[in-house]
Amino acid sequence: MTTTIIKFKSAAEMIPAEMLDATGTPNGGVVIIAYGSDGMTDDLNGPWASMIRDYANELSRKGFVTLIPDYFLKTTTKPGKAALEQIPIYVDTWQATVGDAITHAKTLPGVVSTRVGLLGFSLGGHVCLRLRAQASVLAVFFAPELQGLGSASSGALHAQIHHGLADTTVPFTDAKRIDGLLKAEGATSEVFFYGGAGHGFVGNDTHNTIARRDSKERAVSLFVRNL
Repeated sequence: MTTTIIKFKSAAEMIPAEMLDATGTPNGGVVIIAYGSDGMTDDLNGPWASMIRDYANELSRKGFVTLIPDYFLKTTTKPGKAALEQIPIYVDTWQATVGDAITHAKTLPGVVSTRVGLLGFSLGGHVCLRLRAQASVLAVFFAPELQGLGSASSGALHAQIHHGLADTTVPFTDAKRIDGLLKAEGATSEVFFYGGAGHGFVGNDTHNTIARRDSKERAVSLFVRNL
């Protein structure tokens, strides 16, 4: 599949994003995908870029336009340790940048502006949760609660939360609290816990392999059913 590098305006800057057009029958939906603190890399703690692009390809085959904004460029943040250290400083800026990507995505050819989905991993999941009011479908993976999740959703949100019970980076209790918050707002929320799976579902062991497979199937199905 062909990936196009586009740029969208965020304040006074132009930020790049990877975009895939729908290769299946176009359905008018767009999914914005937010990476975690290791960015779009395959060499920092896991094969993140490959995993994220695999999701983008699968969603494209299902008829969605997908967009992966490089939101760290807004703050010239390097993936990895630097990103983790800068979360308290820049998380609001990253949220605004991904929000600008959503605004741009609504203007793309073939996209229906009311059909926006968000898919986020770890830090990117947290950012997507903060932007949930702008989406109708949301899937987050091993996302931290951090200092709070911002504005409430409209109540019409369809959400999934995926978390490993062996995650030593983000406790599974964060997932429980996030699920409770979404349900209190009136969202339709499902939380899936994966026994023996760690942060990022990384590794070739049985637990993480099953978590990667099942969580992807569930998340893609969520978008197909509700977006």
